[in-house]
Amino acid sequence: MPRDDLNRKIFFFPLISLLILLISFCAKQMPPRGGPEDKTPPAVISIFPDDGALNVPTDTEIKIGFSELVVKRTFEEAFFISPLPSEEIRFHWHGKKVKISFGDTLKSPRTYVVTIGAKTSDLRNNRMEQSVSIAFSTGPQIDQGQISGHVFGNTNISGTLVCAYLLADSSRPNPGKVLADYYTQCNETGEYQLKYVAPGKYRLFAIGDKDGDRKYSRGFETIGMPNSDIELTAIKLHLSDIDFQITTEDTLLPFLKSAYAADQNRVDVRFNETVQPIDKNVPDNFFKIFVEGNSKEYLQIRSFYQDSRDGSIFHLITETQKELPYELQAKNIFDLSNNPLDTAFNSVIFDGSAMPDTIQPALIFQSIQDSSQSVFPDSSIFFIFSEPILPTSFENHFQFFNSDQKTVPGEFLWKTPAHVQFIPEANLEFSSRYLMKADVDSIFDLHGNSLKDSMFSVFFKTIPRDTLTAISGTFSDEQKNADGDIHLLANNGSQRYHLTISQPGPYEFKNILPGIYTISAFRDEDGNGKFSLGTPFPFSPAERFVFYSDSVKVRSRWPNEGNNIILKKKFSER
Repeated sequence: MPRDDLNRKIFFFPLISLLILLISFCAKQMPPRGGPEDKTPPAVISIFPDDGALNVPTDTEIKIGFSELVVKRTFEEAFFISPLPSEEIRFHWHGKKVKISFGDTLKSPRTYVVTIGAKTSDLRNNRMEQSVSIAFSTGPQIDQGQISGHVFGNTNISGTLVCAYLLADSSRPNPGKVLADYYTQCNETGEYQLKYVAPGKYRLFAIGDKDGDRKYSRGFETIGMPNSDIELTAIKLHLSDIDFQITTEDTLLPFLKSAYAADQNRVDVRFNETVQPIDKNVPDNFFKIFVEGNSKEYLQIRSFYQDSRDGSIFHLITETQKELPYELQAKNIFDLSNNPLDTAFNSVIFDGSAMPDTIQPALIFQSIQDSSQSVFPDSSIFFIFSEPILPTSFENHFQFFNSDQKTVPGEFLWKTPAHVQFIPEANLEFSSRYLMKADVDSIFDLHGNSLKDSMFSVFFKTIPRDTLTAISGTFSDEQKNADGDIHLLANNGSQRYHLTISQPGPYEFKNILPGIYTISAFRDEDGNGKFSLGTPFPFSPAERFVFYSDSVKVRSRWPNEGNNIILKKKFSER
């Protein structure tokens, strides 16, 4: 090779490599450097076809212009067209503009809704203030239906999808498998609007679409169910207050983790999560213990109870064990989401113990601590021990005095053999001193071991009346034939109060601490004592709920009245 050619190649190779590197670097979307921090959200400044355009050709491509460069991925995940012309959507970018084409032509005559979701962000991660929607038609008119409401949740709800499925005569849409007919995203406060919806019957869902596939991934993404389906008609084109509460469905089956012989008459059983309470009177319906390899030689379970502080643990009281390996089997166990016990992991092996119980029981929790200064007069008074206690040994040696050294009368309620509650005949007095004490040497477990502590005494003082306040109002239900208790909740972040009334009428949160509260309510129509969120497939509706529109501020001694709450009818009956 001639030397001149060789020199030219040696010179140009590094230059070409440098140019390739620079081009690669420049191709990446990078935020601008220097200057004041950009907090201005991006905005849509142009859309083609125009909003309201009629008789649009079926081969039309959509063109959108932004006020600034946006992160392409955030737009592409937040772009919706309803109904979807094709699952194949192609994006062609040129600076601040994007052109969208599809794998099939538009249908005619049909109203199409284009939505740019609020998740679209600029290079500084500033999101759009709210979703933008326009409508055009390949025919002579545009559908005018509109659905709006709020999405409520404990997690970040900005960008949560609200999806509407058009219901045919017998259709049962599965949001995990089927794309919806209409989509929009809620803003940072949870507000959403579905515009230009065709008349028809719909089922709506709210989905926290983490993976961007516009379908629901059970156990991974949040979801909210409606309290009923809805219908838009020619005379009822607008529906508002179609609200959702979102949650993550628990799809994991509970399983048996371990069993341990604490002594010759007690076995502690642990599951991987909290499970539902079970009937303590029929232990054989839930647990069986037999010698490993000999299913006919049973170890009798005399009683059991669920741990008061950890609902994943059960304490089994058995007949005297042998120093042999035992197999424990569990059945008919469900977690709090009603998932059944995993039958592949429903048994464990443990070693039996020949050791008698010689360990002294201990007081491991008390609801009122010594020297407390702000105890509520209606506070629950209870004690939890490390193991079952002889009830009479505690009840006969527990003393409760007021500031006049008079005994506070009341009764005992044993929630478990190791958990006792004392219920005074009347609420305690405000701004008063009290003393609880017990002779620990006279309190015994089931095997005669006395309480470990040498002394038990609790001095405390109740809160002054003028520290507290109240919130009141009237609860009304527009659904005249509704059943079920009404649960009201007042929450200020650090304090949470719960109130139950049996029917619509006045309510009052009494003796609460001052603060700014959010008030919510639901009607417990299924009678399970908690808010039922429903299920997406097979579909079951959520219970009706309401969040009071204003935050309620209350000061000490100044009750806040007139906070009237209205629970609306089911969506289908409005």
